[in-house]
Amino acid sequence: MTRGRRYGLVWPAAIVALACGGCSAQDEIVIAISTDLALPKDFDVLQVQVFEGGARKFDQAYERLGEADPAARLPATIGFYSANGGGESIRIKISARVGDALGPVRILREAVTRIPKDRVALLTLPLDFLCDDSARSEETGDVVSTLCEEGQTCVAGACVSSQIDSSALPDYAPRDVYGGGLGDGSGDCFDVTECFAGGAPAAVDAETCSIAAERGATLNVALQTAAGDGICDDGEGDDRRCLVALDAGSDAGFRVEEDGRITLPPAVCGRMADRIAAVLTAPTTAACAQKTAGLPTCGPWSASGSKEP
Repeated sequence: MTRGRRYGLVWPAAIVALACGGCSAQDEIVIAISTDLALPKDFDVLQVQVFEGGARKFDQAYERLGEADPAARLPATIGFYSANGGGESIRIKISARVGDALGPVRILREAVTRIPKDRVALLTLPLDFLCDDSARSEETGDVVSTLCEEGQTCVAGACVSSQIDSSALPDYAPRDVYGGGLGDGSGDCFDVTECFAGGAPAAVDAETCSIAAERGATLNVALQTAAGDGICDDGEGDDRRCLVALDAGSDAGFRVEEDGRITLPPAVCGRMADRIAAVLTAPTTAACAQKTAGLPTCGPWSASGSKEP
């Protein structure tokens, strides 16, 4: 699943690789799934479900994430195409589970959109720390939200509309998902522990949920978690730091305002405040570019940055 698969929504279709990455006029939407957590420590099963008109069209669990023989590596891409010229409305549910395909659910991300016409569009649906504890699994295996109302989904710890206008989505290109690579281990990844080895705690203004930064400085920002969630360094005891790196220039990450202050997601100062020990900043370097949605984290689970040169 690292390089992508394509599935027809009207009748079963053969699974083929998305090696072309949108080079033909296919009516298709490609879902890119990423995470800021560490696998298999934080979760080890990815479930993808797609519904059309209330009917379940696709339901697959990818297990052993982060292990030596994973069913998928992240970021993962999976494509759904139309056999009727596009325009079908679909509901997508992406879940992070623990243990197996019926295990506890930590994170749920949903989207309702339409298959685009005459193009291959990219829809990014990350499974991120700030949306932890957002869903549960019922005895039937169905996943239901415990945080957001019907028609909403969790983004950066807040409930927003799950409706996505596919005409506003960018065209799919592998380099925009896999750190400039193809999903085969090529491309770059972001080494969280290395890039924040000298990171310093920042004072958070809880009223605006923002931190100060030197005007013009290019920084990376991470959340130091209080209970060991995220990517951890090799320290022991109180010296061990577990971090969640935020994406720059993103509503789900952080933004630099005109006055130079860095705005954080409101959940950092609200819903998830008791699970965050500190907010860290670190300057970018030649080895540590600014973390963005298109630059995945490094780790044994990663589909980027692991290919031998």
